[in-house]
Amino acid sequence: MPGHHKATLADCERVLGSDHPYTLASRNNLSLAYQEAGHLEQAIPLHEAALTTCERVLGPDHPDTLLSRNNLASAYHRTGDPQRAIPLFEAVLTSCERVLGPDHPTTKAVAANLLSARVT
Repeated sequence: MPGHHKATLADCERVLGSDHPYTLASRNNLSLAYQEAGHLEQAIPLHEAALTTCERVLGPDHPDTLLSRNNLASAYHRTGDPQRAIPLFEAVLTSCERVLGPDHPTTKAVAANLLSARVT
């Protein structure tokens, strides 16, 4: 399935540019597709690039940036790297609580991801 996401990302970059919010979402979707397919060696660099661009274009507290940060932490967790995953989950949880509130679905998902990373 990453092939479809890869083509969509290429189209978004060509038509909208690399910093357009739809392009950022498409890049994130491709990284998630690689991650779900078990291709973490391809997913992590894309997650890192997506996060860097989201922070620059949307700002560090934008909901899409928070999701991007959570997705990168999840990829680190899936590689068995709690030293990178847990601090990132903690940081995004703090931001989610402040920006979105403690009852927002994203905040709850990040909290669950942090708990999972701490117990595995």
